[in-house]
Amino acid sequence: MAWAKGIEGTGISRQLQESGVKTVECIIFFVALLFASTSFGQSEAVERELRSIAEVRDLLTEELAQYEKTLALLVPPGARAANSTNPAVKNIAAETLRIRQRLISITEREVSLIQQRIAAYRAAATEYEAEVAESEERRSPPPEYSIEDEADDVARLLNLLTKYYAELEEALSTMPTEEELEKRKATSVDAATLAKTPFSAEKVRLSGAEGIIALARMSQRLSDERIPESRRDIAPICGIKTRYFGSLIASENRSLKPVGKNQYVARIRIQPGDTSLSIQGNKWEIKLPQDIDAMDYLVTLFLPKFGTPELHVFSINDLLAENSEHIPAWLPDELNLKPPTG
Repeated sequence: MAWAKGIEGTGISRQLQESGVKTVECIIFFVALLFASTSFGQSEAVERELRSIAEVRDLLTEELAQYEKTLALLVPPGARAANSTNPAVKNIAAETLRIRQRLISITEREVSLIQQRIAAYRAAATEYEAEVAESEERRSPPPEYSIEDEADDVARLLNLLTKYYAELEEALSTMPTEEELEKRKATSVDAATLAKTPFSAEKVRLSGAEGIIALARMSQRLSDERIPESRRDIAPICGIKTRYFGSLIASENRSLKPVGKNQYVARIRIQPGDTSLSIQGNKWEIKLPQDIDAMDYLVTLFLPKFGTPELHVFSINDLLAENSEHIPAWLPDELNLKPPTG
């Protein structure tokens, strides 16, 4: 190469030749010197960052272990910290979630740095070997470096990431998001006022005004610290069958959207006639006038772990006709049901 040929005119080259060293050996020497000098700065920066990451991970791991020991003392065996009604336990559970997210972030960065270092070494070693191949003898790259050890580190870190992601997913399956908590808080005052209105939990088909009350009761549960959180990845399936003058005219299955604290909602179009709604062995019946058109209804379900399920169905048109400001903000966006504005 041109740069290699240029070595011959340098002072160091002349000194080496005067000492009896061949020109080709001078080239090999300079290749090694070039490899060491170009990688030294980057290598040092990477090493510093890797050391820093290792220190941070050790601190976070120790902190996480302390929090988990505390939770083990405060939470009964078999129970979930995220479902606790104790605010202090909930705060610790949220902090463990934050630590796991941070561990994932720094471990991903560590894997990236090591992989970059492996790629840089392989590229430099390939270039070195190509230069040495032109000489009379082959020599190994000067730096002592084990790709196998680095590969083992990457495998170990990837196993850690798998563990971190599994723990994070498990925590997120029950804990509400910050946005959900804000929406719950905004509706708690209205819910407290509306809940004073007499209401029958056993009534299935509701008027628009009663639908407002049903939603307020859901808001109350969401803001009640005594009610534990529920898994967010479970969507009950509702079997819907409608008969018109005794003939089956509609049959479908719909999943209900979880909103927290074992409560679920869905927007369902129901035909006139006799309709049955079946969920997990429970069945409810409603009768719609046979001279009306099919309409969209909001279905709300409270499915406590222990206790009687509570299901309500009310027309979305009737609900919006109330012109109430008490339609809660926590309703899922896909329902296309927003609190009135103006």
